[in-house]
Amino acid sequence: MNLLRTWAIMRKEGRHIMRDRRSFILVTISPVFLLMVMAYTFMVDIKNVAVAVMDRDRTPLSRRYIAGLGGTGDVLVRYVAGDYGQLEHWLMTSQAKAALVIPPGFEATLRSGREASIQLLVEGTEPVTANTAMAHVGGYTRQFALEVAGDAAARAGLDLEPAALSPIDLRMRTWYNPTLEMVIGFLPALVAMVMGMPGVTTTLALTREKEHGTLEQLIATPLRRSELLIGKLIPYVISGLFGVALCVLAAVYWFGSPFEGSLLLYLVLSVDFLLATLAIALVMSVFVKTQQAAQLGAMLVFFFPGFFLSGIFYPLVSMQPLMKMEAYMVPTTHYVNISRGIFLKGQGLEVLWPYALALLAMGLVFMTLAILLFRKKLA
Repeated sequence: MNLLRTWAIMRKEGRHIMRDRRSFILVTISPVFLLMVMAYTFMVDIKNVAVAVMDRDRTPLSRRYIAGLGGTGDVLVRYVAGDYGQLEHWLMTSQAKAALVIPPGFEATLRSGREASIQLLVEGTEPVTANTAMAHVGGYTRQFALEVAGDAAARAGLDLEPAALSPIDLRMRTWYNPTLEMVIGFLPALVAMVMGMPGVTTTLALTREKEHGTLEQLIATPLRRSELLIGKLIPYVISGLFGVALCVLAAVYWFGSPFEGSLLLYLVLSVDFLLATLAIALVMSVFVKTQQAAQLGAMLVFFFPGFFLSGIFYPLVSMQPLMKMEAYMVPTTHYVNISRGIFLKGQGLEVLWPYALALLAMGLVFMTLAILLFRKKLA
């Protein structure tokens, strides 16, 4: 092997990497980007799970129970309800992931040595979060029961083991996914994830024309920029809508997922999501020149952030503020909430409109950017 010839090739490739922005980004920037995204994702520790409480006893002991509930930071008592309607609303809208109901006579029952009950309602659309809430509330309630039993035994002068007494009966009930099956909780969110594929394909819309040399023919026509880009966008939206319908059929009839909401509303909001995703893809296709680079860029933009930042596996409430802000900039995050809400809760537009509005805004902004940035001329 001739070292001089080898060195010459090394210099050539080194210069190519430094001059070619695509190669430089893929080799040097993309690994650290993926590292940061994946590291932050796997560092997420589920904390501050929002809990609503309805204290119908309103005694020192019930207030002591509530005050100690958020002591570890795993759950956070964020809402105090005055009636069941408020609890149902907070669970339906996912503002609270669990709700505790302390019945009247809680303290009196415990002081008399009898068993008192507490009801725990859990929102089961995110099984990991639901299990965390159940485990923490269950463990805390057992510890609180032991303390109450020990206090009662000491006052009575009895030499009893506190562990032998169980003065609190925690009755758990899971809503929307009663069995807490992981596949039921994840399937609606995974539909949102896989529907990023049309975005990957749309990035090829202009780059294919550039590579095949047909963009010059389109430029020579009297087509306006908006007509050209919207004409390319709409067929992908329509074909993507068929993909959504097939995903719903597979989820319901193959995997047995419930579908509680309106299919028509789901398809309409899916169009909203597809417009946002495909508009971003068109902006990307304006800048890249090859199909390979477009596919790689689309994977970095749609799949990795969508997989790790959209709340599929970890609740957004447990993410760092910067990470949460990035998550809300990803269309998949909003579509995950829409998909879970319609699949498992039967939510309507009166609940889902903020997510729909965010997707519509993204679609309009990025479509406008694509039209403004696209030039009917060859670079």
